[in-house]
Amino acid sequence: MCETALTGPGYLVDGATKHRRTWWRAQLLICQPCYDRGIDPETGLTLGYAAQRTARHQWINLVGRGKSLPPSPCAACGQLVVRNGDPLLKRVTCSRSCSVSLTRSRNGGKGSGRPCETCGEPITTGRADSRYCGSACRQKAYRRRARDGHA
Repeated sequence: MCETALTGPGYLVDGATKHRRTWWRAQLLICQPCYDRGIDPETGLTLGYAAQRTARHQWINLVGRGKSLPPSPCAACGQLVVRNGDPLLKRVTCSRSCSVSLTRSRNGGKGSGRPCETCGEPITTGRADSRYCGSACRQKAYRRRARDGHA
């Protein structure tokens, strides 16, 4: 939240980000000083609303429903992340982008090997259910359908 680079473990918290006068739910990775500023050291409970808010970000609590876990590395990039234990959170990721890249590398990213519907070349990159080898072939297929009246 303080916009500084993380040098130690990051704390994965539920929160919101402001974009064009609207608050959008998000998971935020914050540094230890920002996390400590919003937690009462005696009780372990979160402090008042103002301690957990900046002009563009606010946070509520650590992600998860159990007790706080020790720092563990992000499965995609290796950043140390602190979060609560939760049986529904199977992997530790530091952000939505790391979660998506991990899923894509596990499920796709290698292509299907099927021939492209436009040029016939084998599909070697992208999602496993790709129909075209790239955007140029996808555009050619669209123009062909539009010309034939099936767009």
